[in-house]
Amino acid sequence: MNDLQINVAALTDVGRVRNVNEDACSITDLDTGRRFEPAAASSSIDVGPRGLLLLLSDGMGGHAAGEVASTMLLDSLREALGGLTDRDSIVPGLTAAVRAANAEILDAAKEEGRRGMGATLTALLFRPHEATIAEVGDSRAYLLREGTLHQLTRDQSLVQFLVDHGALTPEAAKTSKRKNVLLQAVGIGEEVQTAIGRLKLRRKDRFLLCCDGLSNAIPDDELKSLLEGADPAEVCRRMVELANERGGADNLTAIVAHVDGKGLEEPSPTETLSGTFEVLQSFTGAT
Repeated sequence: MNDLQINVAALTDVGRVRNVNEDACSITDLDTGRRFEPAAASSSIDVGPRGLLLLLSDGMGGHAAGEVASTMLLDSLREALGGLTDRDSIVPGLTAAVRAANAEILDAAKEEGRRGMGATLTALLFRPHEATIAEVGDSRAYLLREGTLHQLTRDQSLVQFLVDHGALTPEAAKTSKRKNVLLQAVGIGEEVQTAIGRLKLRRKDRFLLCCDGLSNAIPDDELKSLLEGADPAEVCRRMVELANERGGADNLTAIVAHVDGKGLEEPSPTETLSGTFEVLQSFTGAT
């Protein structure tokens, strides 16, 4: 077995209400350049020094515009991050890549029919022994470790801001009419802040990247139960099916990755998440 091996799958679906799927997702082996498209089966990948890159984006802007923005964002990130070789270059590299994508989407949005388009971003870069997580917007990254589900990202939304400042309870936030109001997204303003964290990997860690269409339809306790399923592809399929059974009001996308490898430490029952997770760059809300 390689030092780091990832069993990964992705699935995206238009849902039952929308006519266009504005979500986009991708899985890219940065050492070989190989891309793994969303499929019915999982892929097992030995991760090399450049890493394995998972990307998820939820486009906005209506009709074809959101689809254009999310696709542009992922294409731009893959190209920019494929050249990162040094560990210390990941944070400035990610920051610069998102800023460049932001400028590209702003420029493209000048065309008729694309005004106001933008996209969220959640990125997960696996390298031996660690993962780097980046976020703009409210698409989420979760970690399931030793039976506990942790949300690694923090929604950059109005309701989360209100919850953080005591103006809204977490329970009220779930049903707020303003829950879809974002404080930032890629392509919406001249400036963009990328929240970035780094996690030390443990054997049998399992990750979920998902859009808000899925996290709005399935509460965390059910996400945890679903993630405990054996095969990542089956987990993705069941999550999308369940969200559609509940109305499929939005586009639905999930990426599930299971971590293993002889180079990884076993999880310890006394080790807290904060002992392995470090915030490298925060979203402050002021640009």
